[in-house]
Amino acid sequence: MSDDTQDKLVQAYLEYFKANEWWEQNRSYRAYYAAQKQLRLIKKLVQKRKQENHDYFYKHCFKKTREE
Repeated sequence: MSDDTQDKLVQAYLEYFKANEWWEQNRSYRAYYAAQKQLRLIKKLVQKRKQENHDYFYKHCFKKTREE
């Protein structure tokens, strides 16, 4: 599994946290769109990570459980 995706996900969350704080304080168009952009990035990274986990499971774990 790729730790790179996990690292990017953590970084995206930290950026979202900053953008969301800005949104909570300002309630402006720019703040709203900045927060939404980070949420879209998080969604994309979560889907990628989910696929990585799925692929790893079926490549390494699923065979072992079927053999037992």
